[in-house]
Amino acid sequence: MRKNFPLILTLLGGAAGFGLRKWQLTAGFEPDTRLPIPGAPSAMLLIALSILVAVGVFLLIWSGKGSAPVDVAFSAARDNSLFLTAIVLSGFLLLLSTGFELLSFSAVYGANVGEDANQVSRVASMVLPPLRILFCVAGLPCAVLWARKLYRGKEAREQLPLLELCLLFCLWLITDYQVRASDPIIMDYVFEVFAIALSLLGLYYIAGWSFQAGKPRRTIFFCLMGSFFSLVTLADAHSYADLCRFGFSILFLSAHAALLLHRPPYTEDETGASDAETEAE
Repeated sequence: MRKNFPLILTLLGGAAGFGLRKWQLTAGFEPDTRLPIPGAPSAMLLIALSILVAVGVFLLIWSGKGSAPVDVAFSAARDNSLFLTAIVLSGFLLLLSTGFELLSFSAVYGANVGEDANQVSRVASMVLPPLRILFCVAGLPCAVLWARKLYRGKEAREQLPLLELCLLFCLWLITDYQVRASDPIIMDYVFEVFAIALSLLGLYYIAGWSFQAGKPRRTIFFCLMGSFFSLVTLADAHSYADLCRFGFSILFLSAHAALLLHRPPYTEDETGASDAETEAE
């Protein structure tokens, strides 16, 4: 049960943060100008909660150092139906986000750049949204292929599907910045940016286990904080496509954090042999 404390803290903190964000949106901004009210209790409590959750997660996972091969680190996924269900559901949320994107595509395509924008911004506004839709479509098979490897206990090194998910969130972060850059009120979108950026870092460190030596504490921390801020920003006025992607972050990152929290002990002797190999000898 103690191994689940970081995950429980994150989910409960995210639910509390969702409520505080709703309170802030209704009472923390001036009704006429929509400027944030200085010293609003809702904003102060939400900032304090975010810091407390981050510090709490950091302290709870601090002792869990030590890398391991990807098959050992995520061995808790083998024959784990709950993990497989969470990942498949998260993949379907990406596919659902594609449908919502396509419904509104013609209305918003190229509309996020003003007349005074430079040529690079204009090209980016025309190219990046279709790419984001394409990567969302590919997100479902990529998530399922990765989860199937772990579920069946197969070799999971150098898995390109993980890189596709990282690229998807890179595109999302860039396109989100294009929309939000002209908004001078940072409090309108700061939790949204935190959610996307930390989710991207979580995906990056998950991919690190497949392509190189994994970093357990960093992976767990960024996965859980990405889930926390995704829960918080669900209170904001997002498009249905964005809500689906935040749902993907919560399910996908929380599931992988749970696996790493339950990973078996793994050590290597001076010759580089693992403890499992030593026992077999």
